[in-house]
Amino acid sequence: MKDIIIIKQPCCKEEFDEMYNLRWSLLYHPWNQPKGSEKECDKFFFNERVFQFITILKEKIIGTAQFHINNEYEGQIEYLAVHDDYQCQGIGKKLIEHIEWFAKGLGIPYISLNVIKKSKHLFEKLDYHIIGEGPLLFNEKKQYKMGKNIIPILIC
Repeated sequence: MKDIIIIKQPCCKEEFDEMYNLRWSLLYHPWNQPKGSEKECDKFFFNERVFQFITILKEKIIGTAQFHINNEYEGQIEYLAVHDDYQCQGIGKKLIEHIEWFAKGLGIPYISLNVIKKSKHLFEKLDYHIIGEGPLLFNEKKQYKMGKNIIPILIC
């Protein structure tokens, strides 16, 4: 029997703590960022325009991402991370597809994100395209700005 993967928004302190711990260990710690820095951006964006997502397998959070509504036409995926033990197994793809489904439900037709070179191929496989250079990650790592139309826009 296959294990069931659950993708949802965190709803209790324990889930938020586990999500932030995963975010820090995968996205901040490798860059020597202090514990707690993984929450800094959320102080400014924790409102009705920001949605956290977690991926759960066997009662353990193994993936996380954030979706931020930039405006009525664009949303942005941020802080996508999958535990090392579960990478290259389709977990990130499922998380991205879930966020795309969520964004479609809000009527958001376009999603953008910033990715490092190592992750670029995953998004290209999911039909994201490079639209420019992204900001430097921790002022030293080059990123690509990528985007995808998820709802066709009709011009009348």
